[in-house]
Amino acid sequence: MGCIVNGPGESRHADIGISLPGTGETPTAPVFIDGKKTATLRRPRIPEEFRRMVAEYVEGRWG
Repeated sequence: MGCIVNGPGESRHADIGISLPGTGETPTAPVFIDGKKTATLRRPRIPEEFRRMVAEYVEGRWG
């Protein structure tokens, strides 16, 4: 969600959210679950790891 300035705040308000790095930024992506920062993902595995986290969240919440 959003940019490095607004992304973390926007992500924090989602059930599960990620703030992706922009061009020229450090290739890290903080992940927020239910308002708490739970992980920081790093390239090149950001997409796979986030998909896994979303699947686990959905299963755990709505199983």
